[in-house]
This record gives sequence, C-alpha cells and structure tokens, in this order.
Amino acid sequence: MVWINKNLENYIKRCFPERIVYAKYDYRTWQSSRYLYVTTFLTDDKALHYEYKNGYVELHLEGKYQSKDYREFAKQLRVKTSRNDELVWERWGNLSQGRCVLNRKPDNWEELKDAFQYIMNIIDPIIELISKQQRVSPSTEAYSGKLSFEEKGLNNDDVCLETCTLGQLFSNSLVIPDYQRNYCWGEEQVSNLWKSLEEILPIGKYHLGTIILQKDANGNYAVIDGQQRLVTLTLICRELGYKGNLPLLKQTFRSETSREHVANNLYQIKQYCSRLHDEKRCGKIINNLIFSTLILTDSRLDLAYTFFSNENSKGVPLTDYDLLKAHHLRFVYNEGQAEHLANRWNLLVSQKYDLMDEALSMHLFRLRKWMRKKSFDVNKKYRIKKEFSAALTIPDIPAFGEQFVFYEKIQGGPHFFAFTEYFVEKYASFLETEQLHALRKHIRWESHWRYEEIIETLLFGYYLKFGSQYLTEALFCIASSIAQHRYVSEKALSFKIRDFAKDSEIIMMIDQASSPTFFFAECLSQIKNWGKDIEEQGIQLRFFQRLQDLFTELSDSFTDSFIIEKFCNEYE
Repeated sequence: MVWINKNLENYIKRCFPERIVYAKYDYRTWQSSRYLYVTTFLTDDKALHYEYKNGYVELHLEGKYQSKDYREFAKQLRVKTSRNDELVWERWGNLSQGRCVLNRKPDNWEELKDAFQYIMNIIDPIIELISKQQRVSPSTEAYSGKLSFEEKGLNNDDVCLETCTLGQLFSNSLVIPDYQRNYCWGEEQVSNLWKSLEEILPIGKYHLGTIILQKDANGNYAVIDGQQRLVTLTLICRELGYKGNLPLLKQTFRSETSREHVANNLYQIKQYCSRLHDEKRCGKIINNLIFSTLILTDSRLDLAYTFFSNENSKGVPLTDYDLLKAHHLRFVYNEGQAEHLANRWNLLVSQKYDLMDEALSMHLFRLRKWMRKKSFDVNKKYRIKKEFSAALTIPDIPAFGEQFVFYEKIQGGPHFFAFTEYFVEKYASFLETEQLHALRKHIRWESHWRYEEIIETLLFGYYLKFGSQYLTEALFCIASSIAQHRYVSEKALSFKIRDFAKDSEIIMMIDQASSPTFFFAECLSQIKNWGKDIEEQGIQLRFFQRLQDLFTELSDSFTDSFIIEKFCNEYE
C-alpha cells in the first residue's frame, strides 16, 4: 500500500498538472482514514473524481451524481465499462453502484500514477462522450400515435370525455382564450411537476389529471382548465428538443407578469435539463403522460365540474372560484367585456384571495343559508359554486334591481363580478374595526374559536346593514345570544353551533330592523341564559371570562345607556 502524505500529494500534482489534486492526511490518523483524489478532465466538477483510498484507485460519483437526475449518467458509465474485467462497480452513498474500483493494488508511487492514468484513459473519454451526447434521439421525433380526438357523442351531448396522451393533445390546435387566467406557475409548481415526471416508468402510463377544452367552429380547442400544466410541459418538451407540434408556443401572453413567469420557468427548466442524461425522457413524456380530457362544444362549463375529479391523479382540481368565473362568463356576450371582467377577477384572486374566500365561502355563505333557515355541510363539494351560480329566471322577464344585498338572488354575468368585488371591499373595511380585532384577540382560545367565527359572521351581517354604528352594542347582543349555547353545552360541535345560530334568527332580526334599536331590543329579549349564572368551574366559565375581558376592553366604546347597564349587570 502506498502511504498517503504531503510528499505523495506533491508527486501526483506533478504527474497531473492539468488537474486538481487534493489529499487528506491528518496528523496521527490511520491510512484507512486518509485519501487522495484527482479530478476528471472536468476540473471544475469535484463531485466526479478519481480517488485513492484503502489501497485502490476508484472513480467516485458524489454530490449531485447521487441524485435521480444522474442515474442515467451512472448507468451509461457502467454499461460502457462492463467488458473490462479490471473495473468493478460497488455501492457508494445512495447508489448501489456509485463507485468504479480498479482491481489492482499499487505498491509504490509509480504504480499509483500508472493506476490513475489507466482508469483515466478508460473513464475520461466515456464521460466526454456522455457529456457531449445530444438529447435529440428517435424518442424526440414527432408523436406518431392517434392524432385527432374521437369526440364520441359530442354533437349530441355538448360534452364528451376521453383519455389521451400528451402527444395527442399537442397534435391538435390548442389555443388559450384571451379571458383565461394568466400563466402564474412559479418555481415550486414547476419543481413539483418535474418530480412527477421523474416517476414516469419506461413502460406503462402516468395520469396527470384532467384537461378541459372548448371546441370552436374552426376546429380550435381553447384550453379552459389545464393551461398551467400544458404551458409548462410545452417549455419542457421544447428544451428537450421535441420535433413534433407544440401549439402553445404560438400563443402570447399580454400580461407582463405572465411573460416573466415564462422566462423564469424556462431558465429553471434549462437547469433541470442540463443535469438530465436520460435521452428517452422526452419520449416518455410525450407517449406515457395521459390526461382525462373533457371537450365541450360551447361555454357550458357548469357541466365541467360534474366530470372533474382529482382522484388517482396528480392534477390540480378546479376550485369553486374557477368554476364561478367560467360559469358567469357564459352570461357575457361581448368579448371585450368578458376579457375585462376576467382580468378583474384574476386580479382579485391573485391579490385578495384570502379576503374573497373568507367573505364568500365563510360569512356570506352562512348568512345566505341562515336567511332561509337552511342547514348546510361545510365539507360538501362545490357548495360555493352552487350557492353563487346564477339563479333561475323566466326567459322573457329580464333581471333588474341590483342592490348588492348579501342574500339576493345571483344574476348571471357582470352582476356577479360586481357583487363579489363589492362584498370583498366591505369585508376588508370590516376587518379594520376595533370590535373585530378585540373579538379575535379574546375568543380564539380552546374550543371557543368555534363560537368566535359564528359571532364574527353575524357581526359582519350587522355591519353590512348598519356599518360601524353601535357596533360594540351589536357585538354585545350577538355574543350574548350565541353564548347561550356555550353555557349549556360542554361540547363545542361546529354543526350544532351553526344550527343554533340559524335557529336564533339573528340575521333575520338584523335584516328586518329599520334601525339598530329594534334589533338590540328583540335580540336581548330572547336571551335566557347569562354567564353570571354559571356556578361550576369549567369551560363554560372560562368562556364567560373571555367575554368579560372582551367587553372590558371595549367598555369605552359603549354609547347606549340601556346596554351599558346590561354590561355592568353581567360583567362587573
């Protein structure tokens, strides 16, 4: 065995001056703990190097070469060295065959130099060949399978569903309608898609979700859902040298933000592909990726969600808001207006999604149900889509009378988009009130939060009717009424609390009151259980104490003497 020390390191450096040589030989360490490595001709890539360790010269694949991106690279190295009996592949790191060992033990410096030179003469040309290898191969030729869609029954039913490969999708005239969402995928989504593509096996198919297309009279297919995936896959196939049709490359994005996302994602994809040594990857993507493709003859997107399912797929399902957007655009017959409304909706979703979701799916949804004395299941699929879809009308009588009342029937088209923006802005101003801040501060503890969110919804209903007038008094009345359920129940079951709020008819009292005084008087008259009557220690008493802290903080904002007296009797 050759002793590893500073003298040996200097000798190997003189033997291979064009390469980087590094040795580790800490003072008083065993030879088994020492090593010396020499880079391949790729001198900047230290993760791929030759190494003398434990008496043998080896090729090591470390760092990035341990990742899935380089499995094909390692495989090609093994295949191209398999006929040499002196080279043995063994486990290294995460790879079962991650190091190539030259099966000869050098006994002196000269033999060690010869061993390095021998393995370099074999491995370096192979690495160079793989590195220069073009990815364009027979697998990147144009898709040769079934090209057109079958569209069985499409003319009769206005809709059909079929399974097709990505190659088949790309073989048709795909377009992105002007009113459709912007391209908004970022680094995380592209990374997740790339990881999904790594799961594609040499045989078999890989399901990547649902695509919804709308066929027009000219035979074009507008991408209604699936744009993000298809545009990203287009960029990937382009970078991998696909020779077939890539129809979405012909599409342009008006939004500067969309163009920035395309540029950023293309750079990211280039980085992924530069580390990829799987010449069959593009063919696998084109031929093995399959989609459930829903084709419509018009804008009947209200049918689409019935067929849409994310089970057993990696696709992202349509949200209620995607469906509502498409549903209400059906009622807009002017293309310019449709594009304008769609752009405003996209802006609302991108900038104020949380506000919109809380305002519509939580508060307005509850208030609308309670106004009609209806219970509801919060886990029911597409409940928001159904609630805010256009209401039924009689064809000959036009809809009129926009008032933006939370419980009004939803008019299809422009009214819905204005309705949504109106209530999102109302909710945004409601969030700034000191009463709501105090409510959330004191009542979001233990299981009390289930009551807090119901109180918040009802207080928002009051705010929509009367604004900030007597808002502290309104909070006192609403909280005291809902607290009755807490005082008689140890278990805070959400559906029971919702039903209690419905049966309390508080929202109907608010709606029917022509001024706050009528609501306060009616609401207070129906309260039978007060917290001051609680005798036993427990969660009911702790809830009462939280309300006490809440109204003590807001005590200076009470203005009505009658309710001030009620507050003092209850909490002081």
